[in-house]
Amino acid sequence: MPAADVKTTSLLLLLALVAGALIPVQAAANAALSKSIQGNVPFSALALFVVAGVVTALAVLVSRDSIPAAADLRAAPWWSYIGGLIVAFYVFSITFLAPRLGVGTAISLVVTGQILAALTIDHFGLLRSLTFPLTPTRLLGAVLMGIGVFLALRR
Repeated sequence: MPAADVKTTSLLLLLALVAGALIPVQAAANAALSKSIQGNVPFSALALFVVAGVVTALAVLVSRDSIPAAADLRAAPWWSYIGGLIVAFYVFSITFLAPRLGVGTAISLVVTGQILAALTIDHFGLLRSLTFPLTPTRLLGAVLMGIGVFLALRR
């Protein structure tokens, strides 16, 4: 593999690890916000989405990319917008679960769900994704991660 490809791949892997590492930080911060306002999960989520909306709007402005035409947005499959619903569901869920189960337990269960869904999406090429068959090696990896989650949940 050429050096430039190795460097790019390494940076992508680092970005994925950092993004993953921020998920439990987000869960703990969401839980702290919710506790500060007497457990009001919906208002906590609203506050988080306002911050996210401002940051995203700034990113759009800084990127200087053109705003997509309405026709382009309408051309997207209807189900491609469910990401917004999923983000809202995740924020509500993790904000509710983290103070009740603990950040580690909540995130371990979230990661387990992610692994199962990711393998299913990859295997069947769902939602226009690339297809990666569920091989015995990939299945073993999922089982080992599941065992790791089980061990992490033991108190």
